[in-house]
Amino acid sequence: MATEAQLIANRANSQLSTGPKTAEGKATVSHNAVKNALTGATVLLPTDDAALYQK
Repeated sequence: MATEAQLIANRANSQLSTGPKTAEGKATVSHNAVKNALTGATVLLPTDDAALYQK
């Protein structure tokens, strides 16, 4: 079982791990699924050519 000091430290650290807060950060993590599998709404990677894909 964790000690009281460990529980306090865990609670403090968890406040730092709440995900992206800025629009830029949220946009970046929105592509995480694209890196692992094409199950999301995004079909193209940011580096792909959209015009070529439309052809």
